[in-house]
Amino acid sequence: MSRTLSESAVVAAFAEHVCRRLTHKTITTLQKMEASLLAGNDSGLQNVWDEICAQVQYEASYYWDTYDDTTRVLIEKEVEVLLPHEREALWLQTSEADDWNCKDSSLRDPYPVAGDDIVEFLLQELYSRAGYWSNSRIRKYLDPD
Repeated sequence: MSRTLSESAVVAAFAEHVCRRLTHKTITTLQKMEASLLAGNDSGLQNVWDEICAQVQYEASYYWDTYDDTTRVLIEKEVEVLLPHEREALWLQTSEADDWNCKDSSLRDPYPVAGDDIVEFLLQELYSRAGYWSNSRIRKYLDPD
């Protein structure tokens, strides 16, 4: 078996590992949030993560901004404590990094890594997972018959 060393593949694999760690941690936190469920006590959904999944898979409720704000705050706190190389690897996976990489090197910001870009990237990854996450409560909520 022949392997070829690729800097970009190593960075992407590392970023994927960090991304999975952070999304898993955020999902676990959202699953522990059981108080004040906005879908109502009779929805059958047990936690905030269930509600996010149901909304991503069906339609956003009037309260979507509250869910999004809560999720964003959790992710922002995680991004704040990342090690520099973790932040950099994640940022290099963003669309902003693609734009930066396409610029002439003489016109590039020497250190463009921005926490907001990373938060948006992680939010999209988390909502992507919510799009296919399922359990009996979510299935029953989405198809009550």
